[in-house]
Amino acid sequence: MSKALWSICLAVLGAGLVLLAYAFHVEAGNTITAILAIVGMTLAVIFPFTFLWALFSAIGYAHLMSGKDLIARWHVTAGDWDRFRAFDEIRAAEHPTLRNDMRIRTQTPPQGVDVIVGSGNIIVDGSYHSIAGLDRHGREINWLNAPVDPECIEFPKSYSRKGGALKLTLRVPVPASARAEGVRVFEHYHPKENPILNPTPASVRRDGVVTLVLSLFVVAATGALLALLLGAPFPAFLMPDSMRIVKSPDGEEASLTGSFVLVGFFMFFGLVGSIAGLWLILSRKRHMMLTKIMWAMLWLFFIGGTLLQLVYLWIEPA
Repeated sequence: MSKALWSICLAVLGAGLVLLAYAFHVEAGNTITAILAIVGMTLAVIFPFTFLWALFSAIGYAHLMSGKDLIARWHVTAGDWDRFRAFDEIRAAEHPTLRNDMRIRTQTPPQGVDVIVGSGNIIVDGSYHSIAGLDRHGREINWLNAPVDPECIEFPKSYSRKGGALKLTLRVPVPASARAEGVRVFEHYHPKENPILNPTPASVRRDGVVTLVLSLFVVAATGALLALLLGAPFPAFLMPDSMRIVKSPDGEEASLTGSFVLVGFFMFFGLVGSIAGLWLILSRKRHMMLTKIMWAMLWLFFIGGTLLQLVYLWIEPA
């Protein structure tokens, strides 16, 4: 939950910096005001997404710890954990995709480690992981039996990176005393029709709704900023006089070109995200190419927006 709190605090800080930059009411070419606006907009745009991710993780952790949607749980003794850590290093060296998605502590706790498995998530040694993957690239859940001691379950994980995919493996030990629980977990996740590893139309529709809502938020925010740039009459309680854009003596607004470029950039990606969300809602199918395009555009949204703001820093008043 601490990550969620930090994220929302940084998002609020970003919004505050943007408002402060407008309140200063210095011309767009002023360096201090531009820096405040750039840093604030970057924080305000990025950290709401990280807040949602951290919030969902915190909620999933709390639900699983309370026993909701629990499938199985078992205890790994300190001795079993030491052997597992040694085997994990050997297994991870066999292939890059076999690197463990879980960071294993070098010092084994004397009391051992607890493993809690739910429907779509897992907690190992207090570390929360989602088992719901977008694309496993043909890999299946795997069981490593004897001579491996303790036996292990391997969950394939995949993260989008630079237009491709970072493939890892979440490897979890199953001691002999908990083999029945481990088999139950394996059988739950192994079938190809499993709704967690292979999302159902309902889950795809839910993802589409989330994408649509976030995209519409971006469109609404940039639309309000565009109206502000065009001089739309906002009520005084929403927009103090100090935050209104005032025309320069020659009748031209300061640095409007750069402002319109920034607003247009964010508006474009908000509209594209809205279309993608509607596509997921209507089709209820997750296409690999569409997923890769959405991730690539999300990175372009953040990186391109930041670069445009840096360029805006050097724009002189018209």
